[in-house]
Amino acid sequence: MNSIQGRLSLWLMTSVVLLFALHWLVTSRFPVNFTEDYIATRLAHDAEALVSGLSFNAQGLPDLDPDYVAPIYLRSGSGHYFQVWSNGYGLKSGSLGSADFGLRLEDQPQKTLLRTRGPGNKPVLVWVTHYERDGHPFTLALGEDLTALNEHINRFRLRFGVVSLVLVALLVVAQRTIVRLSLAPLETVRRACQQLETGAIERLPEDVPAEVRPLVGEINRLAELMRQRLVRSRNALGNLAHALKTPLAVLWQYIDQNADRVDRECLAQTRASLTRIQSIIDRELKRARLAGPPSAGQLCDLNRELPDIVALLRKVHADKHLEFELVLGAEELRYGDREDMLELLGNLLENAAKWCGHRVRVGVTCAAGLLLTVEDDGPGIEDSKRQLLLQRGVRLDESTSGHGLGLSIIKDIVDQYGGTLEFSRSPDLGGLEVKVFLPGTA
Repeated sequence: MNSIQGRLSLWLMTSVVLLFALHWLVTSRFPVNFTEDYIATRLAHDAEALVSGLSFNAQGLPDLDPDYVAPIYLRSGSGHYFQVWSNGYGLKSGSLGSADFGLRLEDQPQKTLLRTRGPGNKPVLVWVTHYERDGHPFTLALGEDLTALNEHINRFRLRFGVVSLVLVALLVVAQRTIVRLSLAPLETVRRACQQLETGAIERLPEDVPAEVRPLVGEINRLAELMRQRLVRSRNALGNLAHALKTPLAVLWQYIDQNADRVDRECLAQTRASLTRIQSIIDRELKRARLAGPPSAGQLCDLNRELPDIVALLRKVHADKHLEFELVLGAEELRYGDREDMLELLGNLLENAAKWCGHRVRVGVTCAAGLLLTVEDDGPGIEDSKRQLLLQRGVRLDESTSGHGLGLSIIKDIVDQYGGTLEFSRSPDLGGLEVKVFLPGTA
């Protein structure tokens, strides 16, 4: 069991059950001992009365004066019995009838309390003691039927057991509640970790119990370290792209100036390689332009970012007098890493702006996942050629500037998030319709 709450609950419940079981054993035995001591005391008092009325005749046989015998010992089946044994002769109470205690009374220790079976095989508590009178030793045993007493004790045990079970159940519920409330700060930390993972927050709150504060501090330190490394990597990539741009332009100029001196096949390979390098540089520069200030791991707020991207594209394609229609869901539109989403949106909208007449429609919902729909009023693409859009570097119209990387970059991001990418013709605007679905609530 890997759950702290589960372990605490299990051990606390086990300790409570064992404690109540021990308590039940002790408490259920207590009334038995108490009542047996009480009965023994009463039997000892009755024995003293019987001894006062006992005498011996000339033959040495015991004789009991009826005036010293309580009526309950004379009534058959009363549950109160006595027996006198001396010199091989015995006297019995009328309540015993033809039965006896089934014991060799003379062999019992002095002042012994024991259990045996009496008339009707019913349990009897017997008090045995030895006396000597006028030089005649004798043994006196008094007994009391325990049937009614055992019934009362059993009822008490049953009621006490039921009450104990109810108390155990209440204590278990109370302990689980206490454990859950005590571990509630850990649940807060867990939710904060999920928010940290999705970029909703940049640090875990440190207002936590002292036991987990070192762990929270270490997670914050590692998160900050990863953020700094990611920012440095992205900055280094952008700086590298800027640094390569000028030398690449020089190479292009040199190739163009010396095209007639270089073998055609070598020239074609060189230009293809330079074109690929130029594509990568343009991609990174565009990513840096769209992302703005680096914010590694920050959750993207589409309600805020989309208008900025639209405003930027209106300036870039000012000659088209673009009309952007934003159809946004009523729910909060927050999803994914900010830079990933900005690159995805930037490429989708830039392609639409590049190929449209002047209208672009953008639909965004974020319920069971992120659903992006981008439509334009451009010429669209034939069904047979739509799959070519996903091939890196392939362009279907060389008359428009670009390097054919936009939609393949989109596919890379969609695959990274485990989503789907679909192309079709817009039923309203007539141009290309691109649908992107990214699952979950990343």
